[in-house]
Amino acid sequence: MRIRYIPADPAGNLTALTLTQVRPEERAVVAAQMMARCPEGFEQVGFIGEHAAEAALPRLDMMGGEFCGNAARAFACWVDRQRGGGESSLSISISGACQPVAVELDAAHGKAYAQMPIPIGLEEIRVMGRTVPVVHMEGIDHALMPDCAPSQELAQAVWKAMPAQDAQGVMFIQNTTMTPLVYVAATGTRVWESSCGSGTVALAWYLARKLADGEHGFAFDEPGGRLEARGAMRMGRAVRIVMGGSVLLGEEREIEL
Repeated sequence: MRIRYIPADPAGNLTALTLTQVRPEERAVVAAQMMARCPEGFEQVGFIGEHAAEAALPRLDMMGGEFCGNAARAFACWVDRQRGGGESSLSISISGACQPVAVELDAAHGKAYAQMPIPIGLEEIRVMGRTVPVVHMEGIDHALMPDCAPSQELAQAVWKAMPAQDAQGVMFIQNTTMTPLVYVAATGTRVWESSCGSGTVALAWYLARKLADGEHGFAFDEPGGRLEARGAMRMGRAVRIVMGGSVLLGEEREIEL
């Protein structure tokens, strides 16, 4: 099977945007093969909907049906490029999100910012004697591990204690540095990601909960680059969260699987 794709680099979170139409039941297998065999070393794969560039609401489905903020940003940049460029914002539909995602485009600086789904809630779990906050989001949950060095062993224990979800992230946080490890159930993949947009939002939301009403900005240094998040708080609740950073798009490539 010959697969056409666009390599995308949203803040280091290397993503394949697949142009070839792949049946939903085959996507997990195709994505796993692309991650193993494509020379770019992709961390995740998204599947572009048919006629997406012309659609009123372009559609992207992630490999396991999960939500991904970085892929949403990269996909919006690709749609803008296909349309000739020059758009300052557009809305897309992406797996794991119940509502369209609005993306602000800053082509002059090579950046894009997605208005992210606001986290659904928070719970605490106990793992190896530690209390771990878990932020529930549409299509993905994130466990936050402050003052904790990256550890595969600890992540495995956290995943066992987390409720089932399409995707589960473990965010290892040291000061303003965050190292994401993400598990996608449909593909069975566990990837140390270079950056994680939804994880960035989860951490920003968690920190903003105790702050005064108004707009609050956060920036986290992740292995592949810096991601920013802006959260608007009103009466102690988040009413808007935007996440973004750099996006690089490559030209179309092919691989035989």
